[in-house]
This record gives sequence, C-alpha cells and structure tokens, in this order.
Amino acid sequence: MSRFTIPRILFIFLSGWCFFTSSLYAAEIRPSQDITISFNLDTGTLYGNSTLYLPPETTLTFFINGLAHFNISRIASDINEPVSGTSQDRITLPANSAEQKFSLSWQLTPSKNGHGADNLITPKGIALTGLWHPIPDRDIVFSLKAELPAGFSGITEANRLTIQTTGHKRILKASAPQPLRSINFAAGPYRVHSRKVGATTLYTYFFAEDAKLSREYLRQAERYIRYYEQLIGPFPYERYSLVENRLPTGYGMPGFTLLGQAVIRLPFIKDTSLGHEILHSWFGNSLQNDDSGNWCEGLTTSLADLHFAGKQGRAKWYRKNQILRYQALIHKDNLITLADFQHGGDSQPMARKMRAIGYDKGSMFFHMLRREVGDKAFFKTLKLLYKKYKFTRVGWAEIETLFSREAGQDLTRFFGQWLLRNDIPDISIRNINIEQDNGSSIVSFTLVQKNKHPYLLKIPIIIETLNGSSRQIIQVTSQNEKIDLLVDSLPTALHLDPEYDLMRTLTSKELPPAWIRFLGAEQKTVVLPGTSALEPYLPLMATLEQQGCKLVPADEIKNSDLNHGSFVFLGESRHIQGLFAQTEHAPRGFTLDVRNNPLARGEVMVLVSSESSQETSKIVHKLNHYGKYSFLHFLDGKIREKKITRAENGVTTALIPLPQGIPVKKITPFETIIDQLLQSRVIYVGETHTDFGDHILQLQVIQALFAKNPQLMIGMEMFPRSSQQALDDYISGKITDEREFLRAANYFSAWGFDYRLYRDIINFAKKHHLPLKGLNLDKKIVSTVFKEGATDSLNDQQWEQVAADRDLTLPGYRQRLEEIHSMHAASPHGANFAGFLQAQSMWDETMAETIVQNLQENPEKKMVVIAGTGHVYKDSAIPPRVARRVPVKQTVLIASSQTTVWTQEIPGESTLIT
Repeated sequence: MSRFTIPRILFIFLSGWCFFTSSLYAAEIRPSQDITISFNLDTGTLYGNSTLYLPPETTLTFFINGLAHFNISRIASDINEPVSGTSQDRITLPANSAEQKFSLSWQLTPSKNGHGADNLITPKGIALTGLWHPIPDRDIVFSLKAELPAGFSGITEANRLTIQTTGHKRILKASAPQPLRSINFAAGPYRVHSRKVGATTLYTYFFAEDAKLSREYLRQAERYIRYYEQLIGPFPYERYSLVENRLPTGYGMPGFTLLGQAVIRLPFIKDTSLGHEILHSWFGNSLQNDDSGNWCEGLTTSLADLHFAGKQGRAKWYRKNQILRYQALIHKDNLITLADFQHGGDSQPMARKMRAIGYDKGSMFFHMLRREVGDKAFFKTLKLLYKKYKFTRVGWAEIETLFSREAGQDLTRFFGQWLLRNDIPDISIRNINIEQDNGSSIVSFTLVQKNKHPYLLKIPIIIETLNGSSRQIIQVTSQNEKIDLLVDSLPTALHLDPEYDLMRTLTSKELPPAWIRFLGAEQKTVVLPGTSALEPYLPLMATLEQQGCKLVPADEIKNSDLNHGSFVFLGESRHIQGLFAQTEHAPRGFTLDVRNNPLARGEVMVLVSSESSQETSKIVHKLNHYGKYSFLHFLDGKIREKKITRAENGVTTALIPLPQGIPVKKITPFETIIDQLLQSRVIYVGETHTDFGDHILQLQVIQALFAKNPQLMIGMEMFPRSSQQALDDYISGKITDEREFLRAANYFSAWGFDYRLYRDIINFAKKHHLPLKGLNLDKKIVSTVFKEGATDSLNDQQWEQVAADRDLTLPGYRQRLEEIHSMHAASPHGANFAGFLQAQSMWDETMAETIVQNLQENPEKKMVVIAGTGHVYKDSAIPPRVARRVPVKQTVLIASSQTTVWTQEIPGESTLIT
C-alpha cells in the first residue's frame, strides 16, 4: 500500500490493514484503547494519554520504542498501581481472571523535517503514521480524541468523525469501526472540500496552496469508485478522504489515503496511483490478507496499474517492465516465493526486492490467472470473493478454492507452481525445422525449459507468414517439448510470448540497458574520477554507497576488472574512452546514460556526468523512480529527456528469410563507377585475403582513380603503423631491394599472407610515388589482448600505438564478432570473448584513426583503403569510426564476381552496379 516511500518503523503493521465491522466481533470481547492527544507546535511535541481495557484471560504486548516518558499503571479501585516488566522497546501485560484497566502516558518529539521517519509535528502540518502511540501485537478497538491546533482540521480511520468547539479548543473525536493493529492521524491548515458519491461522501484535505487541485481529484476519485463498484461490489466506507501530507508518502488506510505534497502535484498521479490507493479500499483494507501471504498488492497492481496502462495501449510494455524489474532485482539465490511475500520491506534495497516479488510477480500471477480461467470467470470470482469475505481476513487457499470452483477446473498445480517456487520459467527454442506438406508448412522446434523442474505453461506464439500472422497457444509440461505447428504459407519468423503474458526470464536481446539493472546487480562498482573532479558527484556517491556499491578510484580499476559486474563511471575516464569512445552529454545539468557492458553479458555500465553538486543533489532522490530508462537528462532538478533503448519483444527467431533485391535501372560502366568514386575522400576496396581476383580489382580501381586524379594515397591493413618508415623509404627509393623492404617492414611477421598478392599494387605505388600508409597495429598487441582477455599487460610504448577512443558498442558489431568468435572459441587458440572484442576494436579503431590522421595531414589527397571485407562494413567496422572522427564522404566497394561491384556510400544509399 506504500507507493512512494517505505516507512522505517512498523511497515509490517502499515502494509495491508484490514477493515472489520463491529458486528463480526460482537461475540468476541477485544482489548480497547481510548487515546487522547494534544500538541505543542513550537517544540514539535505530542502529548499522549490513553486508557486501556484488557478483557479477562487476555495477555497483550505493546511496542513502545521511541516514545519518551512512557508510563503505565494499572487502575484498581481507582488507585493506580505501577506496572513492572517495562523494557526499552516493549511491555507485556499478563492475563488476569478479571478485566483489567490501565492508564498510559507518553511523549513524542519527531525530527522537525521528518526526513527518514513517518512522524512530523510542525506548524505547517502534522502526520503520524509511524510509531506514535503504543502499538499492540494484535488487532484491538481504538477511539481517538485529538485537540487540534488553531486553524487545523484532522483525519483518522473512522466512518464518522466530529469536531467540537469548546471555548478556544477544537476537539476531534472518532472511533475506529473495526479492530486495527494501529491507527494513523493527519492534521493541518487544510481546505476541506467534499462530494457525494452514492452512499459515500468523498473529501479532500488539501493545503491552501494546492486547494485548486481538489475538484479534479474528487472527480477522478468518483470515477474510480464507480468503476470498481461495478467490477467488484459496493464501496465499503461511508466516508473516504484524500489527504495531503508534508512528508513524501503514498499510503492507503481504511477510509483515507495520505499523499505527499510533491506527489499530489504530479499531474499523472490522479490518473494512475490514486486509482491504486482507492482500489485498496476493496482489497487490502476491507478485505485483508491472512498470515499465509500478501495477495492484495499483486491483485491491486493488476487491476489498477496494469489496467490503466492497458487503457492507454501500454499493457504489453507495463508487463515487460514488471518482468524487467523482477529479473534485475531477484537473482538465482532468491529464497522468497510469492506465498512468502508479506510487505514491502523496511530498507530501500530490500523494499525494491520485496515489491518486485509482491507487486510485479503478484500482478503477473493474476494476469496469468485471468488468461487461464477467462474474463467471465475471473471477474465473477472477484465479486464473490469480496462479497463472501468482506471485512475478514483471506488467504491464498480460499482464493484458490473459489477460483477453481467458479472456473470449473483444478487449479492446484497452477497456484502451486507460481506461489511456492522461487524461480520463474527460463525458455528457449532449439532444433528448428521447416517442411512442406500438401501446400502447407510445418514448423517444428524443441521448446526447452532451462529450469531444474519444468513448469506447466501455456505459451502464446505468433508465426509470421507470407499471408499474414498465425496466433496459437502451445502447452508444455516437460523440459524438452517437441512442437509441430501447421501454417498455410511459408513462415518467415517465430515470436514466443510477444505480448509478455507469461512471467518468464527475458532473453539478452529483450533486455534494454536500464538503470534498474544496475540497482539490482549483484556486483556494483562506482568508478570515481580524480580528486579535482569529484565534487559534482558527492551526493550521488553517498547514496550509491548506502545501496551496497563499492567505490573505487579510476586509476585502481584494471581492464580485466570490467569483465565482472556492473559499473557506474562518474565523469570522464580512460575506461570510457576505450569502451564507448566519446560520450556526447550536455555540458549543463545532470546526465545518466546506461549502456550494456560490452565485456560482460547481462551487466550494464552507467556513464554519469554532472555540472555541479547542486545539480546532482536535486535529482538523487528521484532516480529510483526512473528505473526502466536507459538515458536521463535533468536540468535544475527537472527531467528534460528520458529514453529507453530499443530491444526485441518476445523470443524472436527468423525462419525463412525473404530475398531482397536492389533495383538497377541500367548497367553502369566501370568508368562511370570511377567517376562516382571520385566524389568520396575515402574509398574502401574490400578483399578476401587469398582471393587473387579481389586484388586485381583493387589494382584496377587504384589505376583508374590515379588516371583521373593523381592526388592519391593508399592505406593498407597489411602493414602496421610501425612499418611506416620502411614504406616511405621504399616509395622514395631509399630502399631499392624488395627483400630489404620486406625485412624492414617486418612483413612476414606482421602479416604473413603471400606478398605476391600485393606486389603489383605496391610496385604501381612505387612507380608513381603514391604514398603507402600502414594502418594497422603491431600484431603482438592484438594477440596479447586476444589471448589474455584484457589490456592490463600492455606497456606505455604499446599504448602509444593504440587509438584512445574505441567504441565497442556499435550496433551489430558484437553480434558479428560473436559469430566469428564462436567458430574459434573451442580451438586451442581460442580466448574469452571480452579479449576478442577488445582486440578487434583496437584493430578497427586504430586503422580508422590512422586514416583520419593522414587525411588531415594531406588535405588535398584521397585515400584508397585496402582491407579485409570484415573491416570495411559500412555500419560496424572502419567507416563509421572514421565518420565519428571527421565528416568526410566514404564509399565501400566489395567484389561479388568478375563483373559486378557492390558500392556502399557512407553516408548515402547502397547501389549494385554492374
């Protein structure tokens, strides 16, 4: 029931109150406590007195921790007898054969700003939602008499509430109409407005500065009440109040909801969270969980938050975000089942984990239950549940029995697997096969459950075909289930659970990099900038350290450390340069930028920049509310930009890819191709290293370009930058012997492919004094990183050869390299993927940097780049890395046969020229 803050004291008592009618307990005599309170606003002090009536043969324990000057005495024959056995935090009253009467008194002076607590007593307002009166260990009957400060109105749990004026005093009187564990109280200089809704009167208790919001809140509250009355049954209270609080709360109590001032002012609250709190009047207050577990939060989240998201067309995204939150926060060592969930916890990290189970998994449980039994049976059962058990406690067993009866099916296994297991399904598809059968297609595959024990699942599937989409539901019961699906035409793609109707593990392709993934990571490290750059981040550092993050200076982090866990980088560092190249964050405000950790699958890296500690301190308390986002930018504490990086939806598998064609208006002569290439400053001619035809094409292109524009230089992957002097000496004639040149250039150790493949190109360059430029890194550098899996052992001299700005996250780059790496990982020369990825990026980025340096040093010249086809892809290899450094036009040529050339302009359209 807490939506915005988690009470530090007695949250277990505040989460999920129950509303009982007195008639249900007419036969049972319960303890009762008549409380009287008054206030001194100057000192922020509460003075409390109460009379406690304890029935015969009844033992009662009170929690009193935090209450000052606590006294208790037993009243016997109008003589007060001191009570022994009082400890610092509790007192137990032993049973007696006769009724006992006790007198209690205490004081409370909470922190004046109320931060970190749930009690506040100031001239601007009073809020008592923590331990402010002695709290019994069971439900008892309460009455309250409160002397209100001048100009104040007040509210507590009550169907009827009166305020009497006696002289200069205003006395609030109320009786809780049902036994409760504790009561709450709020008072302030409120402007009170009301609205009649059937048998219920709605009230707003808003401060003067926000009184203008009352009308819309009353209107929305009426809409929620009327809607849920139709869905569930009559509203359970004679009065219901929306109360503003100076503290940042979001609580739902029997008969009123207490919302923080900052919360009330948020424009979306009345359209979202208000409905959640009002729905708790049915589930959570008038009908409460028993000790078997808290089902109310999951049902309320499903019927309120998920329902409202569906009204806006966002139900799929809401469910995906619920699963994302759960997966980020709940790990494989989780021991808490949905049946174990009781309340939201009493600390931020634990509260997030508990809500992921009770709210998110609970909501998904009721969504899946609704799909299992159908809408008609689902909502009929909810009405019966409320009607039958209203004002009592209800457990999972009663819910299962009622749903099974109304749906006409045995739901034992369904409830058992979702309530009693601490894992969730982890599914994948293997062994896909497609066959034709009398004009139709049969799609066969094995659906694998990676869980130790399989679930019984009904999984929605969409098969895309040439004629449209085919939707089906498959039922699986085993760890490896063979599935055969018949479709009318050729299938092109298979989507498993694309609408997120199933509580399951998301695949890596479905996971966007999100802030919640860092918050929930098992190993979290904050990388600190140098001391001179530390000041803007101090407020965030303190918060992250409280949340279990390890703080480490950037110069103490090794590259190999980055292979494990998730990281926050505060400010600039060499690590960011080597992983993401340049980050383009706004110079003003605060930016949080979440990326997938390129060195550790399933982990994230967060790049943070801030203009000042003032900017950081304004947003630190807000960040937990933006867990689903990948990018956030705040200015002066206000959100200016928020984004979620795109990810796949559903477990998607391509089946039969459709062929693609490029329209060719006419066959283009080679001379015309050369004229087009002359429009670019960088022309890449890709090669398969051992294909002689590719090298003939490279020579033809170089000669043709030179004939029309002699201002040409040739960049070659085959030579490292350290060979540049030998290249220069050979072109200038200082070295005349070819063998001497090859030795000086270390060709056979640096490259190794047959030199004769490149001889004609080099001889042409030598004859016409065309500069040859070595683009590559020394082989030893790349080999070291590849084998060791990290860059830690590179020395300063080697680092001087490596491009400092390296981006490992270009779209498609990792996927392409993973395919290559998988072919070699099992070999004796294989290495971990982190090393392979970094080695390749060093290779590509250094060649890109060398190209740009030569272009800048020779502004009148064009460059023909000779490199392997894998290095010249226009989207993920050298070309985009050149474009990141300098805006020049580039073109890629790849020989596809002796008579066709594929040209790719960067940027621009791709054209097939024959």
